[in-house]
Amino acid sequence: MSIDKEFVRKLVADVLESIRVVEEYYSKPFDELSQAEKIGVRYHIIVLVEALTALAYHIARRLYGLEPTTPIQTFRFLADRGLVNSDELRDIEALIRLRNLLVHRYWVIDDRRIYENVKNDFRSVKRFVERLKNVLGV
Repeated sequence: MSIDKEFVRKLVADVLESIRVVEEYYSKPFDELSQAEKIGVRYHIIVLVEALTALAYHIARRLYGLEPTTPIQTFRFLADRGLVNSDELRDIEALIRLRNLLVHRYWVIDDRRIYENVKNDFRSVKRFVERLKNVLGV
């Protein structure tokens, strides 16, 4: 099967838009964020990880014929094939784990820790997405 470039473009747009929104909110000092903005960040992290995961599954299945069973396994497969470097893999895995906490254990979330840690992860995600766009020609 071949890569669905339109599907990839849509997912890339979702990833980049979620990053843009979070970075916009996080351009303010943490203490100036409203509760709605903190909740918005949580939502956009979930969207970001869902889109990244769908993108990774699509590539693993369509480009390599793989059938990974978890998001982290999917990114490790892509790392084994040179599409994700070790720093990106570490940061993406951290985002996947954060998404799981946001969805399944939301009551233990510390918004300040998200604020302090998430920006570095986005640099890795942006590099990964740019590489995919170049490799896939989208």
